[in-house]
Amino acid sequence: MYIFNPEHDLCLANGDPHFVPPESALAFGRDCADLTRWMVGLDDEADSIPVRKILPWGWNYVLRKRLQREGYPEELLPSDGQIDAIAELSDRRFALEALESVFSHCGGSHLGTVTPPSYRIAASSLEQIEGFIAKHRNIVLKAPVSGSGKGIRWATDALSHSDEGWCRNLIARHGCVVAERRLTLKKEFAMLFKATANDILFCGYSLFYTENGAYRGNILASDEFIRRQLVELVPPELLESVKVELMGYLKSRVCGRYKGFIGVDQFFSEESGFNPVVEINMRMTMGLLARNIYDRFAGELSLGDGTHKFEIIRSKGVQRVNYFYKIYPC
Repeated sequence: MYIFNPEHDLCLANGDPHFVPPESALAFGRDCADLTRWMVGLDDEADSIPVRKILPWGWNYVLRKRLQREGYPEELLPSDGQIDAIAELSDRRFALEALESVFSHCGGSHLGTVTPPSYRIAASSLEQIEGFIAKHRNIVLKAPVSGSGKGIRWATDALSHSDEGWCRNLIARHGCVVAERRLTLKKEFAMLFKATANDILFCGYSLFYTENGAYRGNILASDEFIRRQLVELVPPELLESVKVELMGYLKSRVCGRYKGFIGVDQFFSEESGFNPVVEINMRMTMGLLARNIYDRFAGELSLGDGTHKFEIIRSKGVQRVNYFYKIYPC
């Protein structure tokens, strides 16, 4: 059974199994529920998976509680400890640690090409944030765990009164706020992986675009097409060494704690080059969905290599915001 629950990150960030996600997130899940049809086949073992295996967009405490109420047996559900691990690995502090590791192993011979970890901090006090904004002027403030476009604020020169309150609440609840230097992005992409019990498998690349920090869409293309786009900006040997280093790092930190798909968001900016670890998503991602649409359905949908895009559309209806997705020419 496949479940599209895009409210996953909000539920994970809240941590309460009784949390009620906002209607906008639930509406997205209802309106685009048939996205699950593109999820079929992402797993090479899909044909052998028992029908009663549950494969959600992401596991969290709210979904576990909901399925318990609906009578699904415990053996089909993750334990609280497993969800605790997903929450810990989804925290932006884990991504920060991963960037530090990748930079230390891959950045030395590519200084000026790889974004240094110092472009962001996990600030545990307002004073740290104020010092960071005084140094960089334009910054982005992020909750340690949040969904696409959620839990993000932009600040210039100084924190507003509202920003201060928001930061205080996050520090009290989660221990920190992630502050990042605001950069001019030239390209956004991701490396896609799958964690098994003992290994990390590379699943391909994702080439996507956002608007105000929120996901908008993906280019539907082969891995080779996307890689050609990337090596125009990132030296091919650096791209490969980052992939290898990420697989080793994830294997040491994730295997045995989480089984499933992983998306590592990356970007190339005008100011600081290639950032190999922006976010780490311990769940299904739109990039994995796009990878699967092209790899498995390009012939059926008459898709050329890089000629079409997959996009989430948000439109205001009479009573509420409506969501739908479409595949159409670039």
